[in-house]
Amino acid sequence: MRRYSFICVVSSLLASGALAPLHAQAPPAGVPDLSGAWRGQPLMSVSTVDSGGKMRGTEPDIPYQESARQKMLAEIPPTGPFGEPDKTTDPWIRYCEPNGPIRIYAHPGRTSFVQLPDRVLILHEVMQQFRIVRLNSKHPAIEDIDPSPWGDSIGWYENGALVVDSIGFNGRAWLDQQGKPTTERLHVTERFRRIDADTLGWDVVIDDPGAYTKPFELKRRFQRSNVPFMQSPWNCSVRDNLYFTETLLESAATPK
Repeated sequence: MRRYSFICVVSSLLASGALAPLHAQAPPAGVPDLSGAWRGQPLMSVSTVDSGGKMRGTEPDIPYQESARQKMLAEIPPTGPFGEPDKTTDPWIRYCEPNGPIRIYAHPGRTSFVQLPDRVLILHEVMQQFRIVRLNSKHPAIEDIDPSPWGDSIGWYENGALVVDSIGFNGRAWLDQQGKPTTERLHVTERFRRIDADTLGWDVVIDDPGAYTKPFELKRRFQRSNVPFMQSPWNCSVRDNLYFTETLLESAATPK
């Protein structure tokens, strides 16, 4: 099993000086400058017509297989129109499992990119999660990939965008806050591009024939943050989550 330490990776990059040149020199021609801290608005659903999550299970732009729809409806979100925080089945809340490359952007935490000649590191404040995108590489055979919430990611630069192609998922992460499921057949294609000095575009195609009848798209825009990256990290603690749901919520629900 491959496991990486966010702190160890970033510390080694700082010690080697790999991070220092990113702000001192412009990237090569055709390579978008993704430096900075980027933050999007939180959302409940990956549906482009129902980001607030009020149409759960009936969104016209989500091509559910019926089994996937029923699986989602059996889940209990922690927040939102259908949320029950004290009964939630959310794997992030209950077990601190990683969110994966789609749901991570449902939270308001910041994201930062480290662009190196042979790879790009995508770093997140939420749970200090990160992934490594190998540039101009190939995926191993699917049977040789250790399935994970983040999958195996390769990338390349194309028409001024960073394209990231990911397979090898473990099928345990939700796509959003409402419990839209994934399977091990999930294939994610992302395009990160600078729209202007303060706006980063993220266009993604979600293709999971184990849960949805056809691929579907999600487009989001992230704004440059004036708050430095990792100034407000989000941590996940099963102990704290249990204390919140078992103590604070129960106290609030107890009649006085």
